Amino acid sequence: MDDFTARKNISNVSLTNSSPAPQALILAAGRGQRLGAHVEQFPKCLLQVGGRSLLDHQLSMLAAAGIHDVCVVAGYHHNAVARVCLGRAHVINNPKWAETNSLYSLWLSRHWATGQLVVMNCDVLADQRVLSRLLENTSSSFAFDSNSGKDEEHMKIELSGRILRSMSKTLHASQVHGENVGMLHFSAADARELFSHAGAIIGDGGKNMWMAAAVQALARENALVGVDVRDLSWIEIDYQKDLEHARQRIWPSIEPDNRPGQKRLESRDVQRLYMQ
Repeated sequence: MDDFTARKNISNVSLTNSSPAPQALILAAGRGQRLGAHVEQFPKCLLQVGGRSLLDHQLSMLAAAGIHDVCVVAGYHHNAVARVCLGRAHVINNPKWAETNSLYSLWLSRHWATGQLVVMNCDVLADQRVLSRLLENTSSSFAFDSNSGKDEEHMKIELSGRILRSMSKTLHASQVHGENVGMLHFSAADARELFSHAGAIIGDGGKNMWMAAAVQALARENALVGVDVRDLSWIEIDYQKDLEHARQRIWPSIEPDNRPGQKRLESRDVQRLYMQ
């Protein structure tokens, strides 16, 4: 054990199956403008993969894990998101979505969150087992892929053993041990500290920073355990090529019963569904 790991304050709170189910927060305020015409009429979280929106996939994933106390932070076309969440999740509107980032959306949920907390980025499509592995951990943890983390846009992670040392898009290649998947699980105590760090960073003018800034600050004090999911299918959808890969490769591998001939909803169909 090196000095960095030894300094970590590992929470005594056990995150086991005997604990109450955590709450879940989905960060979905952004537009996803790099997807171009796909997000002119509705936000990225309502993009269709396998005939269902990304948000619907995530809500179903959480429900399958026994997590029903869910909050979605919306922004761009927030009313459309709220309609999809009706009866399934609480919705908080981020009216400053165009001038802020995921850190600010996280901070807006500080009064809603009361216990253990799963945080998910809305643009991630993943195998159910990614979440299952995360929830099996006995301390605060995050999913990462050790086979990824080379691209400029990747949220890279550096580990000391299994413990997070750094999380940033700007890590040098020599420091990178993988890419953050965009699913994290915090104990109640760590979640409170995460919100505290987010508030401090925003107070210093960092409202346009990624949530990773608060995670990085938390990791300097408490142990955040990395859960490697390199053997499971997942994708973060930022560009058109990601969307096509999600539809053609990732979704069929996640849902083996998906029929190749299933009708894919076109943008005009989605507009009728969500923009009424």
